[in-house]
Amino acid sequence: MNRLLTKKLVRTFLMRIFTVVVFIGAMLLFSACGGSDEPQKVFTDKLTKAQSYKVEGIMESYYDSGRKQNEFKVLYKYPEMIKVEIKSGENSDKQIILKNNEGVYILIPAVNKNFKIQSDWPENASYPYLLQSLAKDIANDPEAIITEDDTKVTVETKTKMHADATPVKQKIIFDRTTNLPTEVLVYDEDENLYIRTVFTHIDFDYNISDDEFDLEGSMAAVRLEIGQEVIYEDREINYPLYCPEGITLASENIISNTDGTERLAIMKYGTDYGFTLIQEYVNDNAVTKYQEENGEIYMVLGNIAILKESSLQTIYRGIEYTIASKDLIPEELAKIVQGFLYEDPDDEPK
Repeated sequence: MNRLLTKKLVRTFLMRIFTVVVFIGAMLLFSACGGSDEPQKVFTDKLTKAQSYKVEGIMESYYDSGRKQNEFKVLYKYPEMIKVEIKSGENSDKQIILKNNEGVYILIPAVNKNFKIQSDWPENASYPYLLQSLAKDIANDPEAIITEDDTKVTVETKTKMHADATPVKQKIIFDRTTNLPTEVLVYDEDENLYIRTVFTHIDFDYNISDDEFDLEGSMAAVRLEIGQEVIYEDREINYPLYCPEGITLASENIISNTDGTERLAIMKYGTDYGFTLIQEYVNDNAVTKYQEENGEIYMVLGNIAILKESSLQTIYRGIEYTIASKDLIPEELAKIVQGFLYEDPDDEPK
C-alpha cells in the first residue's frame, strides 16, 4: 500500500513538473514569436502604454497623372504633445505641425510664418502618419476586415480625412514579427489609391525633451538648417489645371509691385456657382509673422493646408493659395489646389 502510494505521489509530482516545463516553454515561445495575439491588438496595447515615441517614414500622395513623395517625422510625448515635420525635396520646404500645452500650430519656416489653429487636431479626423489615428480607426470600426499571411496582417477599416468627410477605405498593414504597422494605404471615394504611408522607423523607447515642442525653438531650428534667406525667383501666378465641370474664369485682378517681389491675384470662377482663387506671394521676413485661424489641418499632396468652413488655404514655394467657395465640397477644393503643388524639378528655390 505504501509502495503504491509512493508511486502515485511520484507520478503526480512528475506530471506537475512536466506541466510547469511545458508552460514555461510556451511562454518562451510566445515571447520569441511576439505573442499569439493579433498584431493590431499588441500594437494598440503598446501605444496605450507609451510615454513617447519617434516615427519616421515616407508619404506618397497620388494624383491623376503621377505621385508626389514627402519624408516625415513624428515625435510624441505623453499626454498630448505632438510634432510632425514634413519635408519635400529640400530643407526650405520643411513644414511643421506642432501641438503643445499652448495650442496647435502650423509653422512654415522658409517664410518665417506661424499659424495658430483653433482646432481639435488630431482628434477631429484621421491622419495616416499618426499612430494614434490608426489605433482609433481600428477601435472605432466594428466591421474591420482582417486578412493575414505568414508575414503580415492587413486590417481594413474606414477612415475620415476631415471631420465632415465621407468615410473611405484604409488598409493598415502590420508586420507579424514586430507587431508594428509598416504601411498604410488610403483610398478615395472611388477606391483609387490616394495616400500611401510607409513607416521606416518606429521607436517607443525614444527619449524626447520638452524642448522639441517649443514653438520658437522649432521654428529657429529649421531656419538654421536653411541657413540663408530663401528667394523664389521663378514663382509666378498661374491658372488652375482643374476646374469642376461648367465653371470657367469670370474675372481676375492681379496687383504687383515694380520689381515683382510682391504680387496678389484674385480670380473669380463661375457666377452663380463657383469659387474664388487668391494667390499671394509670401516672402521671408526677419520677424515671424503670426496668424490665427479656425479650421482643420488637411493634407494636400503632402503639403499642410488649413481647411475652414468654406475655404482651403496652403503655402507652397513662396505662394499662399486660398480657394473659397460655398458651393464646392472640400475634396473639390483640394483637387483645384493640388494642381499648383506638383513637383517641378526646374523650379527650385534659390
